[in-house]
Amino acid sequence: MISFEPLRKILVERKISTYFLRNKCGNFNLDSKTIQRLMSDQSVSTYTINALCNILDCDINDIMEFSPDSKEKKDPDA
Repeated sequence: MISFEPLRKILVERKISTYFLRNKCGNFNLDSKTIQRLMSDQSVSTYTINALCNILDCDINDIMEFSPDSKEKKDPDA
């Protein structure tokens, strides 16, 4: 699972509002639906990831993290 918890922490630490992400980032402004998707760990485009890295001057690992999904069904080949 991909989580944007690191992004949420950066926004709090840097005191960056979602208003700023929507309206004050020039060419990289994000729409409100995209921000909502980020805040609920839903999928977003690589354009959005690129925009966030540019806006926050950070690396991709600074805004998202991966943890393996738990296997609900056992693999029959295992």
